[in-house]
Amino acid sequence: MNKFYLLIPVVLLGVFIFYYVQFSQQEDARRAREQAAAAEKATIDEENKKEASEKAAQEAQIREQGQRDAEARAEADREQANTDKMQKVVDETTGYKQEADKLSGQAADLQTQLDSLQTAHEKSTRELFDLQKETELAKISRRDAELEIQRAYDMVTQKVGASSMANFTPAPAAH
Repeated sequence: MNKFYLLIPVVLLGVFIFYYVQFSQQEDARRAREQAAAAEKATIDEENKKEASEKAAQEAQIREQGQRDAEARAEADREQANTDKMQKVVDETTGYKQEADKLSGQAADLQTQLDSLQTAHEKSTRELFDLQKETELAKISRRDAELEIQRAYDMVTQKVGASSMANFTPAPAAH
């Protein structure tokens, strides 16, 4: 019986080693297949990533070119708008200068007319003053003449009143 105690574990150990080696080989083969599949998947993923990054780079380049074109168009539009605005300002400035020259000519003409009207007004005012002066002097002369006539009349009246003829009493009337 003692022999069996040693022989059974050794046989069992041999069976175990046989199954272990067989299982290990199957496991190694499975792991190798998994690693190959993982490597293939990694290769495919890497290729997909490369394709995706190339596509993304192309799309980014296309978008970037489109954006540059849009910016160039926008800049050209802005420059055209600025040029149009500047031309408009120049045209308006020229128009305003012409209008200012025209108005300054009109102002000079009106100033000349105003000066001539002021001169005429001063002349007519002086003439009016002279006429009023002459009128007042004529009125004064007339009053002086009237006073002189009145004084002369009073003198004549006094002389006539003082004379004997003025005291003439008429004869009494017969009744």
